[in-house]
Amino acid sequence: MNPAPPLANADPVDLHGLRSLLAAIDPGCRLAPVGIQSIRIGAEVLRELPDTVSALARGGEVMVLMDSTPMRRNGGDLKASALRLLGERFPILPIVLGKDGREVHADETTIRAVESAIRGAACVIAIGSGTITDIGKEATARAGHSPYIVLQTAASVNAFSDDMAVILKDGVKRTVQSRWPDALLIDLQILAAAPQAMNRAGLGDLLAMWTAPADWYLAGALGMDDSYHTAPAAMLLGHGRQLLESAAELRSLDNAALEKLARVLTLSGIALGIARTTAPLSGTEHLVSHLIDMEAERSGRPLSLHGAQVGIASIVLSVGWEWFLENFHPAQVERAACCPPPEALEIAVRDAFLPLDPTGRLGQECWNEYSKKLARWSACRPQFEAFLNDWTLHQDRLRKMTLSPERLAKALRDAGGPMRFSELDPTVPAETAIWAFRNCHLMRNRFTLADLLFFTGRWTGDLLEYWLARAREIGGGL
Repeated sequence: MNPAPPLANADPVDLHGLRSLLAAIDPGCRLAPVGIQSIRIGAEVLRELPDTVSALARGGEVMVLMDSTPMRRNGGDLKASALRLLGERFPILPIVLGKDGREVHADETTIRAVESAIRGAACVIAIGSGTITDIGKEATARAGHSPYIVLQTAASVNAFSDDMAVILKDGVKRTVQSRWPDALLIDLQILAAAPQAMNRAGLGDLLAMWTAPADWYLAGALGMDDSYHTAPAAMLLGHGRQLLESAAELRSLDNAALEKLARVLTLSGIALGIARTTAPLSGTEHLVSHLIDMEAERSGRPLSLHGAQVGIASIVLSVGWEWFLENFHPAQVERAACCPPPEALEIAVRDAFLPLDPTGRLGQECWNEYSKKLARWSACRPQFEAFLNDWTLHQDRLRKMTLSPERLAKALRDAGGPMRFSELDPTVPAETAIWAFRNCHLMRNRFTLADLLFFTGRWTGDLLEYWLARAREIGGGL
């Protein structure tokens, strides 16, 4: 279970070296190839944008996808600077989303509009958030795979470097296989000029590397996910531990700290792409964040930063893993009662999401996914029995994948990030966060710790209350 040291120190800029390391650890070619052609990280990377376009495009109009959010670089207007650089060498067409001031969502209406607008482009460049990047991925994939360049504007999420897109479908966020960007440009002066809360959110998003891989391993050990592989998480561990130790440097916008954060986020996106799933870095903590977002969108409440929510949820989930590894005893499991009837669970799923959507469409969408998980759980009884019989082996492996909640909380505190949902801007109501934790296992076809606790009769209000109280003791939680 211990990662190979070279892979733990992988460099996302050295794509040839990274591919060689992955080939050595994955001789059976279970992992997908890295599809990005170029990644650049540095203080003057914006200047490389025109040459990057020239290397990928062969004449024609360059379309620049962005929203109306003002962005800065070195005291100047970032978008104006980028358009000026491009306009000196290419015909350009800016495509600006959200001109009416509304928040931009990666929904079908928006993606189709962008797909129509960019069809025939010599190259498409995304300048903006993870949402803008995902819209560009999916629109260019559908419109014929024009060369696609991402100019990252904050170290806030890992969506810039993977081949997936988070799409809003019937009010539910779904991750779909999309496409890799051909080139990713990360200018450290742009990251330094971004709102500091966004870079802290990037750290929060990365705290999931000490909770989500355990969820993924658990799903694989129980027969609920065939994709588990040690390499994606191993790519991050060396950098990730260094990032925790230097989290305080993010307060001062130290260039070295920003570069370290950007590198780990970039590697984490690549890890998701080669795994063909977000599972290596998206477990229970991300489900909680997605449900909080869904409730906010339905109630008209502004969204908090995704990574910030994930960081807080990761503290609570690290408490959960700590509790599970100390208190789960196979001898106490009522094995015959671990497969509840589908009829009862369908009612539970629909009831959980009815407050968000009285039409029932949201509940139906969630049941469509959850019912697949339930059917597979019923079919995986032999793997469940084997897991219980080999618990000490799995327990030891899971301990090596997780860190104490105190360690994660210290990193957020050192970086100056929010540690409680009430500290977010905008704040997340306590009742919303509790609802999200209680129902996160009902949202998707992804198996996590919450599912195992539910099926074994341990996912109760009292348990969640204990987790939240323990998180509160170290400064996190509600």
